[in-house]
Amino acid sequence: MERLIVMINKTKVFISVFFIYAIIYLSGLSLNADPSFYLITLGLCFFTALMLLIDKEIVNPISILFPFVLGSYYYQFMLSDEQVVLSSNTVFSIFLFIFSYVLGVGFVLYNKKLIQTKKVLEHDFINTYYIDAVFVFSILIFFIECVVTGGFPFFIALIHKVNIYEDMFFIPVLHYLVMLSSIFPAIYYFQYKRGKVTKLKFYVFTLISLFVLVNIMSRQVFILSVVFFFFVYAKSNKISPNRYILKVSLFSAFMFLLLGFVRIQSINNSVSQLEYLKAYAQVPSARDVNTFDVTFNLYTSQNLVTLDEMVNNIEEDGFGFGKYTIQALIKTFKYDSTFNLRFPVEFDSFKRLGTIIADPYLDFGFFGVFLFAFIYGVFNSMIFMKAKYSSSVRYTLFWAMICYVMLMSVFTNFFNVLFTWIVFLFVFSITYGQSVKK
Repeated sequence: MERLIVMINKTKVFISVFFIYAIIYLSGLSLNADPSFYLITLGLCFFTALMLLIDKEIVNPISILFPFVLGSYYYQFMLSDEQVVLSSNTVFSIFLFIFSYVLGVGFVLYNKKLIQTKKVLEHDFINTYYIDAVFVFSILIFFIECVVTGGFPFFIALIHKVNIYEDMFFIPVLHYLVMLSSIFPAIYYFQYKRGKVTKLKFYVFTLISLFVLVNIMSRQVFILSVVFFFFVYAKSNKISPNRYILKVSLFSAFMFLLLGFVRIQSINNSVSQLEYLKAYAQVPSARDVNTFDVTFNLYTSQNLVTLDEMVNNIEEDGFGFGKYTIQALIKTFKYDSTFNLRFPVEFDSFKRLGTIIADPYLDFGFFGVFLFAFIYGVFNSMIFMKAKYSSSVRYTLFWAMICYVMLMSVFTNFFNVLFTWIVFLFVFSITYGQSVKK
């Protein structure tokens, strides 16, 4: 126990020192270090301290919001010519979301004794043959997609410099099953550690899954696979996630940049990656920034521009009162045509990437932002507590999915994406009926 506490403290000290260095570096990005910069930086420092102190686990309900908070912080540097001064409504929505989310987390953690006193069911996986059947079916769909698109996308991009990534979405619902293969290495590892599958089967199925992941060429799906395996590995070996969180974060960042490089090379191999990213993100070539700055700004801060446009224009079109939150279900079952529901392209937060805030605001304005942020905070914290204080593989996988959803919050609201609920339902189905009280 003492060794674990020392390890946790060392990790948190390292993060704190790195954070101080980062603040010094970021101050150099600011063209005008005015009082507002220091005020926003103070807010970031407070949030960082809160996420490190609220729980012994570094990966907790507060810290998983950090990418969104950091992306919002980065916006002030105005690296891209596409960025505009955000409206007061957008700025207020961002602060309101963060505040309400933290409030929801605090509500659960304040009453955590009520959760700890309740017995949590320790779910186990059901028949392995069912899991095998779903995995084989997802691989079969993958090969059908490759036949339709003309080969394996990764090798086509690497050899022929042609990007066919988007061609694999010809039937989105079926492609979601291919994406589902990303969580199978974690599932089979858990089964292997419990003696339910052989080491050979675990390695073979994992290699097949990795081959599919590489050819999907989706960095977000790769991150999903890493997140799931990370938590299952920690739970199966009864070690704290703090022990490997830094290594996993660096590895994920490296793979994110590497896969991005391959995709960029498939489009244009005449310039360097940094030059291409600067041109694509409309960052002035004379601006002294590195690849991380441009990439992070491209995939986080610029989505706030989209959010700003949605916030400023929705009042003219009218609030959705729930239709944007459940639009994935509405469109899947064709209720939009049945009930003549209109979804303007400019308010499609998934295709346009309007961050996690877009849909709640499009439906109910500031009230929606406050309400949904609070609900997310409560829901995430309850799953975190159940995953932490039990050996239930169901809640471990649920918590992994929630971490992924919040990591992607700088892009869009993955709580409203059909794939997220396919994962939740699949995890529920493979653990249903196998419960043993603690």
